[in-house]
Formats: sequence, C-alpha cells, structure tokens
Amino acid sequence: MLDFHLHLARLPHADELKGALEKRDYRYISIACEPWEWEKVAKLGCEAVAFGIHPMIATELSSEAFETLENFLTTNESASVGECGLDKRYPGYEEGGIQEQVFLKQVALAVKYRRDLQIHCVGDYGRIVKLLKQENYPPKGDGESSPKPIFHRFGGDAGIIRAALPLDALFSIHADSFHKKSTAAAIAQIPKENIRFETDADETTFKTETVEEIAEKLTSNLAAVQDAWRHTKA
Repeated sequence: MLDFHLHLARLPHADELKGALEKRDYRYISIACEPWEWEKVAKLGCEAVAFGIHPMIATELSSEAFETLENFLTTNESASVGECGLDKRYPGYEEGGIQEQVFLKQVALAVKYRRDLQIHCVGDYGRIVKLLKQENYPPKGDGESSPKPIFHRFGGDAGIIRAALPLDALFSIHADSFHKKSTAAAIAQIPKENIRFETDADETTFKTETVEEIAEKLTSNLAAVQDAWRHTKA
C-alpha cells in the first residue's frame, strides 16, 4: 500500500509507528509542512518525504524560513516540495497576497531542483493551474523522471482535471474527495495512471489509540479510499 500524503511526524508515537508500518509493508510519503516538522521528519529517516510551507502559516514565516527549506531539499535529494498552495480559510488568500507569494517561491524551488510538488488547495483550483503554467512547472523532462504536480486531497471538478492533465498532474484521492458531488463525478474521468490515494492523517486523526491501532486504522482507511475509487470505475 502507498499512502501518498501522511503527516507521520504529527501522529502519536511516530518513531514506533514508523516501525509498525514497515512491518505491514505500508509505504507512504511523509509530509512536513511547517519548520518544526521538517527537522522531525528528517530525523525519522523516512523513505519518501516532502518539505514545504502550508498556506496556513504563510503570514507567520521568519526571514530564514526559505533558506532553511532549501537546505532540507538539497540535503534530501529525492524529497518533494510541499505541501504548499492556497487556502481561502487563512489570511493572505487574495490574488497576489502572501499565500500566493509563498506558493510561488516553492514552485520556483520545485523547478530549480526538479522535484514533485505536493499542492494544497481549498478554494480556486483554476488559479493554482494558472500559476503553475505561469512558472513553467513542471519543467521539461523524460517521462517518469519528470517532476509532477500532485493535487493532494483532490476536491476539484472535471474542468480542473482537463486543465491539469496536460501538466502530467497526479490526483491524490482522499475519503473526502467523494463527499463533493462534482468531485465524485469527475474522479471517474481521471486516467488510472494519474490516480494516487492518501489518508492525510495528522494529529487530529488519532488521539488515544495505540501504535497497532493506528497502523490498523491507517491500513483500513487507505483501503476504503481505494475501494471507493474502484466503484467509480465500475
């Protein structure tokens, strides 16, 4: 199993949980989207990682944040950038605002180092696509080696899928992706090779569970998302 978006460092008993997931052959991308989380994820030594700045903290960054982020990316040569993007629930969402500025700086890093880009969007997916095209992301490459935009916890519609597929985008599907009618209807139009699955589990997902209970729930939750997707193809 491959969980395309998991906040391991935010989960209880992260070190023990890492071992429990390895025993289950539960693979994942460990997402770190705040400065404190970058260091913790790096120390965990996960196989696949992403370092970025979430729009929820775009207005709170120190002047050194981007230099530190770039250092994590250069010392982790296979790391993705993100999650990063736009979120209408937080300050600085307006066009040209601080969220957009912070997102564009991370797109530039993804272009510079040829990395995948884990994208968070609550609001205007069309604006995200427009910004990616404006910044010539993804940079040109050869097939599977080309970096890709990844629409995490995808909540867009069929129009966004049509606009993003020419960018070789991946669409990471979460249980919530099936709650919005326009998204649920559009998911069936995504080619199989562009689909990924995720739990987006973080500190809000589990509270008092044991390590084994968390590992079991992650496994069953991810399987449920995969099953829901299969039903859209039936």
